[in-house]
Amino acid sequence: MKVLPILAVLPALMLACGPRPAAEVENVDLFTRVGDNGLLVDAIEITVKDGRSLKGLTAADFDLVNNVCGTFIDPETGQAPADYTDDQLTVTRKKNVLRIEAKPFNINGKTGERFRRIPWELQCAVDTALNVRGDRISGERHIAVLDDCIKGSFTFAGLTREYMLYLPKDDQGNVIPNVPLMVWQIGGGEYNRDMMTVATANRCLVSLATEGIPCAALVFAIANPNYSYSASLYPEKIELIDRNNALQMAFIDTLIAEGKVDGNRLYCAGASSGGGCTMRFMMQFPDRFRAAIPCCAMDPIVPIHQVEEKYEGQFADDITTAFQGQVYKWNGSDMALADIDTKAFVNLPMYFVHAASDRTCKVASTYAYFEARKRLGATQDQMKIYTDEEMASYGIPPMIAHFSWVPLLDDYSDGSPMRWMLAQQ
Repeated sequence: MKVLPILAVLPALMLACGPRPAAEVENVDLFTRVGDNGLLVDAIEITVKDGRSLKGLTAADFDLVNNVCGTFIDPETGQAPADYTDDQLTVTRKKNVLRIEAKPFNINGKTGERFRRIPWELQCAVDTALNVRGDRISGERHIAVLDDCIKGSFTFAGLTREYMLYLPKDDQGNVIPNVPLMVWQIGGGEYNRDMMTVATANRCLVSLATEGIPCAALVFAIANPNYSYSASLYPEKIELIDRNNALQMAFIDTLIAEGKVDGNRLYCAGASSGGGCTMRFMMQFPDRFRAAIPCCAMDPIVPIHQVEEKYEGQFADDITTAFQGQVYKWNGSDMALADIDTKAFVNLPMYFVHAASDRTCKVASTYAYFEARKRLGATQDQMKIYTDEEMASYGIPPMIAHFSWVPLLDDYSDGSPMRWMLAQQ
């Protein structure tokens, strides 16, 4: 065997054992998921030109700053979110890609004085070229569950609306046929917004999937610029709400016909304006759904918010009358008023959810809806009113207690509204 002179192998030995070359970053990708109030970052992947520049790096070489929880207040302290004391960093390397996983944190960083956004930063003590700022990401943003959703648009009843649909898959990655479906009705804050804003405003599309429950989830981007408090006083506003619901039902029928979802296991839920739309949806199609969850519902049935009762019990009286009235339905050529199937409507189980201190949609609406249905014969309805303490445990202070969809979509404990809904067969 030929022996090489020591001088010939010295450069290679120096390269293998010598100083780590400076990193040349080619790309930074974020791996995120939908949180209670926007996106959370789970991991950062840094791709460099030369993998040797990553050799030997550990979690101790990195620090995250301005990384805070994604809730309005820290549930543990009750104070404004502060930097995590433990970032829970783990570092792995595969060739020229460094993956840094962390305790999930707000993608927007933290809020400073006068509500100024301070971006999060990943700092490397060994090589500043590996520093990353949250507002300067060069690569892709991956979003768990949403990246697997089907995105499209659907036209019916003179409207075209965009949608996102999640269909669960088996262990081999194949779509599971004939699964249950939950259709979510969006709140007023998402009206007339782009589809991604709708999909990331809350956990409506990812809630079931994150729990590993094989149930499809559907949400439409609705543009109702004329939706408002006391919309029930304006026939053109109500007609548009009902038209949107007719479009959604027609789309659901296509999913049933294609064998994607089980037409005998349909569920509906929604919050705020979407809670009101859930009520109207069930008034239109009470025989099609197994259960519904109106959350902090608005008032497209009768005026409730921003008005005072003329006498105690007026809201329940007015709603009782409305539940025996009419809704708009698609008759094949246009939307037309049709009688409500009140018997089917009250036999459809509902779980009403609200926060006691809600200042946007007062809890009186939930009490009135519940009471009106009880008068008409509903026996299976449930109601959950969250206390301030319960809302605070999810990072929501009393001033924004309207966000009762957060505990709704987060809680899958025994007896929770979501568990209850799925148990209705």
